[in-house]
Amino acid sequence: MRYRLGLEYLESYDAGEFPEDVSARYGIAREKIVNLNSNENPYPLPERVVEAIVEEAKLASRYPNPSYAELKRGLSRYTGLAEENIALANGAGELLSHICTLFLEPLDRVVIPLPTYTMYAFLAMLRDASIAFVEPAGEALYPGVEEIIGAASNAKLVFLCSPNNPTGAVVDEGDIMRMVEGTEATVVVDEAYYEFCGRSVADKVGEYENLVVVRSFSKFFGLAGMRVGYALACEKIAGLLEKIRNPFCISRAAERAAVAALQEVEYFRKVRDKIVQERERLFNELKNIPGLKPYPSEANFLLVKLLRMPAAELMDRLYRRGIIVRNVSGLPGLRGDHVRITVGTPEENRRLISALREIMA
Repeated sequence: MRYRLGLEYLESYDAGEFPEDVSARYGIAREKIVNLNSNENPYPLPERVVEAIVEEAKLASRYPNPSYAELKRGLSRYTGLAEENIALANGAGELLSHICTLFLEPLDRVVIPLPTYTMYAFLAMLRDASIAFVEPAGEALYPGVEEIIGAASNAKLVFLCSPNNPTGAVVDEGDIMRMVEGTEATVVVDEAYYEFCGRSVADKVGEYENLVVVRSFSKFFGLAGMRVGYALACEKIAGLLEKIRNPFCISRAAERAAVAALQEVEYFRKVRDKIVQERERLFNELKNIPGLKPYPSEANFLLVKLLRMPAAELMDRLYRRGIIVRNVSGLPGLRGDHVRITVGTPEENRRLISALREIMA
């Protein structure tokens, strides 16, 4: 059996624990588990979106139209960019993979500021890239722009996440544009959580060929299970990303769900406002629990440093109470034990706060 050397040493992406895993291990009913692990939208979908999924499921024996024309029209209206600037894929993760396929030859240099989403490195490794990690100095949670630009000399790609996962911090627009203008590398800005902060560089993609913005329907639009992602780029790059994708990359039901979701933007904005309000309340509650240090966030999650308990112990105690958060300790660029907490509904957040007060007492 022959396969590419080194793949057996590549670690799989760790998505954390899921409710069915905790249910089976601890004997807790699935419906009683609070899942604050994956940065999902905890609120129900609008009825129009649910109906669209159900109706389209009746045609599951038929392929979707590979042009996805209606979805592109909807995204054009939503983003304010031309359809020619839009590329689609089966989730933002697949788009990131396509970007690596499009740009990277073996040993090409890829710059990744830390800490951040680990899939950037994973996907670049699959293309045999040479990865340059840029770590923050001292107690900072992100490296400075000059350090990133310096590392990007002769680089092919730079991956930025804004708001950043797992810190929730936004990369300053001026800093992003300094990177775009200060290097020949293509700067990929992952804006999966853009709607929670309202700050974007998508309006600049028509001016700069080396700027690509990646977005998702999983977070703000609550369609994590449907898998729909899109990229915004200059016409040339968007066209090439469209060329290399699977022609039927998005299912019929997922496309209809995304089209319907774009017609319910006001509903999702109201939900977003609830999440942001709960995020601030959760942040203030966590600040008052001894042994926890939450960081400000502009996404739908909070990064929390543990000052006097190992993350593994905290996770186990939360699991036994039917609560799942994400252990991000050991993530490159993070020093010490940390957990990432998705902002849930008010009731879910109350359960979490109550459990943490009891555990950390």
